[in-house]
Amino acid sequence: MTILFGLLTAFSYGYADFVGAVAAKKVRALSVTTVAFMFGLVLALIASLFVGAEYNLNVFQIGALAGICSAAAITFLYAALALGPISITSPFTAVLSAIIPVVFDIATGQQLSSLAGIAIVLILIAVVLVAFVPGSDVRLPSLKATLYSVGAGLGFSGIFLFLDMAPADSGLGVLVVMRVVGVVLMLAGLAALMLTGRSKVLIEKELFAAGTIWLVLLAGLGDVSGNVFFLIATNSGALAVAAVLSTLYPVGTILLARVFLKERIALSQNIGILLAIAACAMLALG
Repeated sequence: MTILFGLLTAFSYGYADFVGAVAAKKVRALSVTTVAFMFGLVLALIASLFVGAEYNLNVFQIGALAGICSAAAITFLYAALALGPISITSPFTAVLSAIIPVVFDIATGQQLSSLAGIAIVLILIAVVLVAFVPGSDVRLPSLKATLYSVGAGLGFSGIFLFLDMAPADSGLGVLVVMRVVGVVLMLAGLAALMLTGRSKVLIEKELFAAGTIWLVLLAGLGDVSGNVFFLIATNSGALAVAAVLSTLYPVGTILLARVFLKERIALSQNIGILLAIAACAMLALG
């Protein structure tokens, strides 16, 4: 269950990041994130009617902290991907987002089999290979894009840690609270931009154009479904395994960037993708 839903998490995050990045090239990343969060909140509320959601002080605390992390993570990530190149900024963020949860899980006594431990290391190596694009003709990320990637990686680490702390019987309660807090923070950020004169509108009307709004809604769907899959993955297994599997999302992002944006995939990236597949098989056996 952990492996399956960990991979579903990666798939959801992967396509959400791609469509979100494309949308963020047209309008502000903060606007994209806000509307995506709103749509994700609606989806989470609808899903909670069927799955159930428990609310108590602990759920509110965990959800609020996860919401703060998610607002920062998604905004930074979309900004980094918009600056690009996607084929480098996405995997770099993924590696950072996995390191802290893995270290935390092992430090708190999580027991992993030898085969699973080797697989986790191989997946992290695979993500690094996917991120490495050799050659003098390759465009490297700017300092600004790199800093955005670091912020996104730290934010995702926080999301993973707090979602893992969600009580098993809370259903989608933590996710709903997380979404509410995220939306409030996003709207506050947009309002602050208007009050300081850095923006004339709360959300650009261009975001609701036919060629953009569907990208934003797909981003919201992918992000919230990824969160749900991650909750299921951590409830059924180790945080380290779920977190590392979720870092495979750049594979999907890069493949989409290759198909639609014609970004080059280097030999090292192809090797990384194959290594990730092999490592996932090892996890399944372990």
